[in-house]
Amino acid sequence: MDYYFHPSPRPSSLEMLSDEQLLNIYELAVEAKASPDFIEIIKNVLTGRKLMGSEHLDA
Repeated sequence: MDYYFHPSPRPSSLEMLSDEQLLNIYELAVEAKASPDFIEIIKNVLTGRKLMGSEHLDA
């Protein structure tokens, strides 16, 4: 997927969440088989916070 999430000058809703909240949303999105685009956006935010490395990118 060649999609890149460009953060806006103002934080997005995902960027405003705590690390724990964001990780919980990621887990729920994967469990619910949410849109791959949505999961990719969450992974990008997690990776930017260094909460997820390349070993999780295929989750």
